[in-house]
Amino acid sequence: GTLTQFAMVIGILVSDLVAFPFAQKWRIMFAITPVTAALQLGAFSFLLESPRWLLGRDPKSKRARYIIKRLRGCRHDDEVQTEVRLFLSAAKAQDSNDKTSGSSGLREMFQDKSLRFLLISSLILQMAQQLCGINAVFFYSTSFFDGVIDNPLVGTTIVGAVNVVATYIALLLMDSCGRRTLILWSSGGMLLSCVAITLSLMGYF
Repeated sequence: GTLTQFAMVIGILVSDLVAFPFAQKWRIMFAITPVTAALQLGAFSFLLESPRWLLGRDPKSKRARYIIKRLRGCRHDDEVQTEVRLFLSAAKAQDSNDKTSGSSGLREMFQDKSLRFLLISSLILQMAQQLCGINAVFFYSTSFFDGVIDNPLVGTTIVGAVNVVATYIALLLMDSCGRRTLILWSSGGMLLSCVAITLSLMGYF
């Protein structure tokens, strides 16, 4: 998840940098989008199938073993066989658990006390990520900096660069500090930042 977010913020920063030479030619920026989409579409042919999916269809799949060897960097066949046994045992355990518990629909997840808190916490975190105000900062950053600095694009690019650095720091601290600590501190920081931005727009600063 963090690597995905890191890739996204790098993409935002790159789009900010691309805006400099095309500040008055926004149509060219929109024309770049389908080019990158076409490159991604062409790269799909190089994606490897999921070993777990292949083993689920055929436990003796040679293709699955080849992919495991490439993904895991296994040098010996016994290492590959160990990974295969782990995949198969995990799939078998999941199948038996599904048969025992029956349907695992949304209603059953809310009724299960052991899953209810985890599910609600996950939903709140996903909502908080969208409602924290960062999207408004990115969408209207040029307007925020208009009249404050000579070139508003510079301010927007600085915001994107700070976002990349902050995401990279979070990537490094994820294991040492823990997710809960990072979420609490970052949420408090975002709250103070949003209050400061609002007061600035209202003319208090």
